[in-house]
Amino acid sequence: MHPTRRHERILAELRVHGTLSASDFAEREGISAMTVRRDLSELADRGVLRRVHGGAVSVETLPTAGAPHRPAPRPDRDTTDGSGALFTLGLVVPDPGYYFPKIVAGVAERTEALGGRVVLGVSRYEPARERQQVERLIAAGVDGLLVTTTVADAFTTLELLDHAPMPVVVVERSVVEAPVGSALESVRSDHESGAGIAVRHLAELGHRRIGMAVFDTPTTPQLRTGYDRAVRQLGLDPDAPVQVIPDDQGVGATTRAFIERCLATGTTAVFVHSDQYAVEFVETVTEMGLSIPDDLSVVAYDDEVAALAGVPLTAVAPPKNDVGRFAATMCFERISATAQVGFARRHMTLAPTLSVRASTAAVVPGP
Repeated sequence: MHPTRRHERILAELRVHGTLSASDFAEREGISAMTVRRDLSELADRGVLRRVHGGAVSVETLPTAGAPHRPAPRPDRDTTDGSGALFTLGLVVPDPGYYFPKIVAGVAERTEALGGRVVLGVSRYEPARERQQVERLIAAGVDGLLVTTTVADAFTTLELLDHAPMPVVVVERSVVEAPVGSALESVRSDHESGAGIAVRHLAELGHRRIGMAVFDTPTTPQLRTGYDRAVRQLGLDPDAPVQVIPDDQGVGATTRAFIERCLATGTTAVFVHSDQYAVEFVETVTEMGLSIPDDLSVVAYDDEVAALAGVPLTAVAPPKNDVGRFAATMCFERISATAQVGFARRHMTLAPTLSVRASTAAVVPGP
């Protein structure tokens, strides 16, 4: 193949994928890896790509898009476990059964693609168990740690992570304003913008008074911030009912009272978190003889089971799989980095998406 043609094919692959492995490309094209490396050097000299160990990345690609190189095993780490992995990531999540499975899957998929393996720890939303799991993984000598803390302000755990001897990425939690954890990186869903997406969708349908009913979770403060900001920016009625639902008692009664407040105040739409509660919310609305979306439009947040509600729910979905993928990539890059190719600490937020279903509709003008 003529060099010009090879260069065109290399650049085309970078435009599509953002990264290129020299050995994989050479095998696919039936040419030597040395020829590909020479081509990459020539193209790098022209400034149209950036060389990395084992291949290249597009000059328009951020480091977290993933580089094809892999780190060598740490010389002090036992690699005789039979896995053949070049590195190990420890992953601690509060609950592997709801919300986090897609994050875990994203971490596992990306780590496996990079030649590593994942060791999972579950905290069950117990701070003491969370620290125990982190300490266990540190003692096991993992190469990097990915941790979702039980609560947003888990300062004791963040301080422990801040002194960990390996790279750490905090997942689905913000550490930017924390008093500890300055050495940590983070990847999370932009829940503030997710709430804004929900409110804007309802506003575009003509709803001017939009309420909010949420469970008190680590996500709730960010959702409230995004909701308040969207209401203010869109000039919506600021006095629509807002309810934080207790998770210990009186959920049904509290929900009924909130719905009655919506009816009394002329509220025509509600933003609800979480998905599980949104399903119960729909059941309560229909039990009260009301119709969704005719009497009340509803947008859920999480999109785990929203489509399975009695009335399939329009829902905002945090990019959970991508959060896992980017967190694994970020940690891998920090493991691979050297003093010569170091880079600034990163705090990444990823935008949620909206799936429109049967629970939202345009406001019907009154007589």
